[in-house]
Amino acid sequence: MSLWIGACGSRTGLFGPGGGGITISAEASASADASLDGPTPCIPGRFSFEIARPQVMFVVDRSGSMAFTLDGQETVPPGEQSRWDLLHDALEETVLPLDNQLATGAKFFPEVIPDGSIDVPEISCRTDETLGLAPDIGNMRTVLNVFRATRPRGGTPTAEAIRIAAEQLAARRGVARYIVVATDGAPNCNGDLDGRNCVCTTPRSTCSANDRGRFSCLDDVRAIDAVRESADVRKIPVFVIGLGSTERPEFLRVLDDMAVAGGRPRATAPRHYNVQRAAELSSALVAIRDSISKCTFLTPSSPEDPDAIAVEIDGAIVKRDPTRRDGWDWVDQAYGELAFFGAACERAQSGTAKVGGVVSCTADR
Repeated sequence: MSLWIGACGSRTGLFGPGGGGITISAEASASADASLDGPTPCIPGRFSFEIARPQVMFVVDRSGSMAFTLDGQETVPPGEQSRWDLLHDALEETVLPLDNQLATGAKFFPEVIPDGSIDVPEISCRTDETLGLAPDIGNMRTVLNVFRATRPRGGTPTAEAIRIAAEQLAARRGVARYIVVATDGAPNCNGDLDGRNCVCTTPRSTCSANDRGRFSCLDDVRAIDAVRESADVRKIPVFVIGLGSTERPEFLRVLDDMAVAGGRPRATAPRHYNVQRAAELSSALVAIRDSISKCTFLTPSSPEDPDAIAVEIDGAIVKRDPTRRDGWDWVDQAYGELAFFGAACERAQSGTAKVGGVVSCTADR
């Protein structure tokens, strides 16, 4: 979640039907597509930008608490659903209809736990060094089948799952790539922590009772760092969805910090997509889906100076906004990937919107 869109690093297949639509000025026409498999060159001129067809990796929490209801009940009452089943249904409703437009995949964590091994931390926290389901067009049904074939059990090795997903996606630098983390909010499974001096994700006595207790310590620093590494170094933005997670404020704080580090926080508090009702989960996935599929664009000419470009929607200048609240900002400048946010994202989503700009290759236009 394994057909990659285009060749390694290539933009082939990322654009809309026919793949055309790039308008190049006379001075730029000779070499505008000279390096589609590598960093985007800077060529002065006016260009149309093409909407990106991204690869989306869902990093999905399969820990035991995902079997709880949204309000934390361990036994699901008749007529209600677990967090796990709600996530399946929301993905089916919101993402499956775009199965032929989005290349989707998934990394579930932890791995499937053999019977009789649930009390062995090294097994209940295991996260294999494999991608899981590599992103592919038409792959969402395969992702959904994992929900039906497996059930939530074990710990919450969030940091490792994000690290592995980002590391694997990084091999496809020339395409738009995103990670969507869906979890109930308490990363743990770090055997290097001290159970006597940590925030415990279970009752305090669990972490300090014995040597295995350290695996229940809140692994907040490592989880936030994994997200930041993905967004800042690998240029793979990370959206964060928290299901339930209201039991303790430190769990919510970790998810907010992860969302900010991932470069795709909500504009207002809470900064992550906090889901307390089924309808909120669908709304969150729609917002994320549309941001990914309708507001990410590629320019065939990218300046070395981040401000040596005038971005336009229907001929009107859109200001660059590094806070990512309303305007545009670079996602991966070297490869010509940018995204719109807030009202600018809504304008760019119009089926008739013309998105483009003028590249001068110097800051002094």
